[in-house]
Amino acid sequence: MKESLKTTFTIVGSVIGAGFISGRELVRFFGGEAFLPILILTFFFFFIYLYFLLRVGQNYGTFSCFLNITFKKYAFIIRGIFLICSFITLTAMLAGINALEPKFSPYISILTAIACFFIAKKGINGINTLNTVLVPVIVVYVVLSLVYTGNFTFAHGTDNFFTSAFFSWIYVGMNMFLSTPVVVDCGGRLFKKSQSVFAAGLSAFLVGGCMTLILSAISATEGASERIMPLLYVLKEGRLFMLISFFGIVTTLISAYYPLHIALNGVKYKDAARLFLLAAASFCATWGLDKIVETVYPVVGVLGIIFLFVPVFNHKFFQKHHQKIHHACQRAKNNGRRHHKVKFKHLPSVDD
Repeated sequence: MKESLKTTFTIVGSVIGAGFISGRELVRFFGGEAFLPILILTFFFFFIYLYFLLRVGQNYGTFSCFLNITFKKYAFIIRGIFLICSFITLTAMLAGINALEPKFSPYISILTAIACFFIAKKGINGINTLNTVLVPVIVVYVVLSLVYTGNFTFAHGTDNFFTSAFFSWIYVGMNMFLSTPVVVDCGGRLFKKSQSVFAAGLSAFLVGGCMTLILSAISATEGASERIMPLLYVLKEGRLFMLISFFGIVTTLISAYYPLHIALNGVKYKDAARLFLLAAASFCATWGLDKIVETVYPVVGVLGIIFLFVPVFNHKFFQKHHQKIHHACQRAKNNGRRHHKVKFKHLPSVDD
């Protein structure tokens, strides 16, 4: 149960970043209206995708090993796409920090990036610990603050249900694609199928519940959907909300930075390279959160859908040589070792 809860908080933390907690990306994909059937559908999409990723982690141990075995000689291409998307998310989160307090831009975002650098050096344990502390605070605050406003409304219908459903799937694909490296590695720490079901279900419920509250509050507030950070406008730009938004940004920021951090393990001056990468992301963040969400996020969503279906429908995916990692992980479990400590050829190590 403890490991499942840690996984849940890490998953939720990877989703509720600058775009989510501000309401900007929700308005982009859902039009700023809380249409309940679409939100329920989104919940099921999240659950299915999360369960798949966690089971991948249980069967393959790590994200890197999953790529190497599933995509073989093309793994480096898929890994490169993930790294590019992680950099985009990292940039968006830093842009979100700048949008919270423009007068302190870019100093707070730079300091935050440096803090994430040191957290990432702790590996997936550091990320789990950070999310276990911050995510419950974020979720409780969002729920209580929005309930306190008492200003909600739900759309009675939508112009085209199937178009809305498609954008819902794109939204889930975007979030899950960007969170895949962290979610799969978290799945590698779970031992039972029931743990994956629990973590996926609770994560989908928390994300879906917050989405419903945020969109319904934005729908009920005139002019909110036109703002760069709609929810900040709904809550009258309160300082406490800005702090909670900052926490939400940090949880996603560290999840986006983590695969980039790991990818530079083989570089000679890896720490210098990581700091240079963070500096580059800080510079790109000056483009602005709204522009990144509007132009780049939908493309990432399409990549997320493709990534989900390619391995599922790849007939080689379930062949015996793909199950070797599963048997190795099972032996590791029986010996009392964790999945991520099983050594495989060409598998990069994580900084401890």
